[in-house]
Amino acid sequence: MRKFVIIPIIGLAFISCVKKEEVNALEKQILDIKKELAQIKQEQSKVKQDTQDLASRLDELSNIVSKNSIDIEKLKTSYKPPSNPPLEGEELVKTPKSPEEIYNQALDFYYQGRFEEAEDMFKKFLENFSNSPLYDNAMFWIGQIYYSKGKYNKAVEEFSKLISLCEEGKLKDCNKEPIAMLKLAYSYIKLNKNDDARKVLKKLINKYPKSEEALVAKRKLRGL
Repeated sequence: MRKFVIIPIIGLAFISCVKKEEVNALEKQILDIKKELAQIKQEQSKVKQDTQDLASRLDELSNIVSKNSIDIEKLKTSYKPPSNPPLEGEELVKTPKSPEEIYNQALDFYYQGRFEEAEDMFKKFLENFSNSPLYDNAMFWIGQIYYSKGKYNKAVEEFSKLISLCEEGKLKDCNKEPIAMLKLAYSYIKLNKNDDARKVLKKLINKYPKSEEALVAKRKLRGL
């Protein structure tokens, strides 16, 4: 009679042990699945952020290129290369004298990556042609040179100076104010001053709501 009692008890103990192992295995599988889901969500979040950053960068570059193309097409009409090739020993670049020539030459230097020469020539332009409608353009490009060189504090100074003069009504033309405001915000972001960047972007959107820069600013705000 005792044998019949012991066998069921052993069987129950074995079943209990097996079930415990199964439970442990299931719990481990659930933990593994949760880890995989967390990793997938993290990767999706990173991809989304990377996509937003890329879209903002493309928008910025597209906007700058379009603005610069207008400047170049509009202003280079006044630039005429020498009709005869220079003789040996002569300067290869004609020394510009008019405001448009100086401005165009400075732009050429910038696009060639000759930032120091471009900066010097833009500053020469500012010193000699304070009443030119291109004055704000030259100011913008000095700020852009600093930005391109990674000197973001100097870029903030230059873009801020341009914006202040526009707000005070001291410039003949302020067509570069919207892009200067956008690049000021980008400079703040590079300096990890996101609160300052948000203020500038919101100000840009309110002041120039229909501009291309405002569209870029709205997208950038969503990522800050």
